[in-house]
Amino acid sequence: MKPILIILPLFICSIASAQLEKGTWNLSTSTDAPFNLNFQTRERFKSTNFKFTPNVGYMLKDRWEVGGGPVLNFNKVNIKDNLGNLNYSSRGNSYGFNLYTRYYLKSSHKVVPYFVAGIQYMHTNSTTTDFSGFKSTAKFNELTAYGGVGLNWFTGPRTALFSELTYTGQGAGGSGYTHGLNLNVGFRIFLGKKKK
Repeated sequence: MKPILIILPLFICSIASAQLEKGTWNLSTSTDAPFNLNFQTRERFKSTNFKFTPNVGYMLKDRWEVGGGPVLNFNKVNIKDNLGNLNYSSRGNSYGFNLYTRYYLKSSHKVVPYFVAGIQYMHTNSTTTDFSGFKSTAKFNELTAYGGVGLNWFTGPRTALFSELTYTGQGAGGSGYTHGLNLNVGFRIFLGKKKK
C-alpha cells in the first residue's frame, strides 16, 4: 500500500507537467462568473445573456502558451411598467475574437498557477425600443485588454478546470473607457503533442 501512496502523487504531477510541455495543444472554454448564461426574471424585468468563448492553445515553449478563438455574446432585456406594458427592450449580438498568452509557474502539484494577458475585439449590433415605441439601432466596436493571474487544476490526464482573475480595460466606439476586475471559470482538454 505504501508504494502506491508514493507513486500516485508522482504520477499525477508528471501528468500536469507533461501537458505543459512544448508542442502540446489544448481546447478550452470559459465564462464570466457568476456564469454568463443568465436568465433573470422579475415581475417587470427580464434579462437573458449568453456568452461563448472557445479557444485553442499551443505551448510555444515549456509552460508558455499562446492561443485564441472566437467570442460570441447574445443578450436581451425587457422592462415592463406596472400594468404589464412593455416599457423598454434591448437586443444585442456581439461577435469577435480573443488572443491571449499564459505563462505557467513550476509546480509539483495538480494545481498550477499562471499569469495571463490578452486582447479581445468585439463588434456589436444592438436594437432598442423605448416606452414611446421609438426604435433605434447601433453598431459599434469594442477593444478590451486584460491581464491577471489564474489557477489550473488538473482533474485527470487530459482535463483541467481553471479560474482567472483579471484586470480588464475596455474602450467602445467613442463611448469612453471602462475598467474593472473580472473572474472567469472554465475547463481545458489537452490533446497532447502533434505526432511527427
